[in-house]
Amino acid sequence: MKTHEIQSWLQERAPANLLASPPEIALYDDEAVIVLPLVTAELDEALADEQLRAAERALIVRRREETRPWRMKQARELQPKLGRAVAWGMRAGASAALFSTRSVPVMTRLGRTERDVLDTLVAAGVADTRSAALAYAVRAFAAEHIDWLDEVREAIAQVDQVRGRLKLTRRAGAPTVVESDE
Repeated sequence: MKTHEIQSWLQERAPANLLASPPEIALYDDEAVIVLPLVTAELDEALADEQLRAAERALIVRRREETRPWRMKQARELQPKLGRAVAWGMRAGASAALFSTRSVPVMTRLGRTERDVLDTLVAAGVADTRSAALAYAVRAFAAEHIDWLDEVREAIAQVDQVRGRLKLTRRAGAPTVVESDE
């Protein structure tokens, strides 16, 4: 299934007044992440920013519990069609939360300096383990460099589009070789 097909499939089956727009779909080799943009009409937009964010997060928590059986049913039907696990998230206004996403081990070699950073985060109570400290460091990097990461992702998408066009372009025969007199 393609992204737009998954979006349509979910919109047809979604409970009334759940989705504000089509679901956001990210397909990875091992999982499909579906973020449901929630209708936020019940939220008071006049609230101060901090209060509004708290209300958005509360809405996400409430909708997560309300839609659990529906999401589980959709995942059971989608997983065989996609050939990968389905993970869920929700977005309400400027707040978003991912849940039920896969956590996979990543092998890496770190030098003493990098391990010292992780151990400092553990010693400070920021994380319980080196693994959690590394995840924290990655999230901190992503938050600090979100614009740069978006730019890189956009460039990668453009390269993928060019690669896709090159694979589709049929060529008749071998390219001609231009010989020079040098």
